[in-house]
Amino acid sequence: MSVLGEKRRRIQAVRLRALQFTQSSSGRSYQLHPMEDLNNQSWQREDERGAFFVSTKPNLLDHDFINTAFEDPDMFWATRLPPDQLAKALSQSVTVGLFEVKPAAPPCSTTDEPSSPREGSPTTELPPREALQQIGLARLVTDHVTFAYLSDVYVTPTKRGLGLFPWLIECVKELLRAHPALRRAALLTGSESLSKFYARALGVWDMAEEPRVTIMCRKAFNADGA
Repeated sequence: MSVLGEKRRRIQAVRLRALQFTQSSSGRSYQLHPMEDLNNQSWQREDERGAFFVSTKPNLLDHDFINTAFEDPDMFWATRLPPDQLAKALSQSVTVGLFEVKPAAPPCSTTDEPSSPREGSPTTELPPREALQQIGLARLVTDHVTFAYLSDVYVTPTKRGLGLFPWLIECVKELLRAHPALRRAALLTGSESLSKFYARALGVWDMAEEPRVTIMCRKAFNADGA
């Protein structure tokens, strides 16, 4: 395989239509609350492993956590940013924060309903800020209408294996669906396993498989502008 072919193999992209309804992992359909403002969306889930909250509200983001995540070797493409640059980057994108709600409320059950996890669902209820501890994020660089680029997807190591990563991506999918005239959404990954996961979760495909399409990119400019 050529170098160009290998680069193309690592590029994933997705073209999604804006849909009105979504379907949870249990097969239950539900309608999202209005999504005119992508920076004002929230979801919550609760089970025996704890209570968790996903939100795009900028004022809930823990900038220190995000910069620490950028230093994690798992986010090898990122580096810690000066506070002003980080604030600007977050303000110019839809940043999806993943939070643990502390203390976690015990699961609810009744004699009429067997104990089972509460499915992740949209919510307008916001836990108190002091009860939230950020444990992950995903970032959509988007114009809110026609294009979105998914980057900086991360869950802190101590909270992996709880099904939070797939749920986070499910929430991202709802945000993509809410773009009123989405032409194409894109992401990059160098992991074969993640490529397969994103293909299942978001319906993405390798752009190398699409005839007459080339993805071109470059990294940072040198000090002399070259």
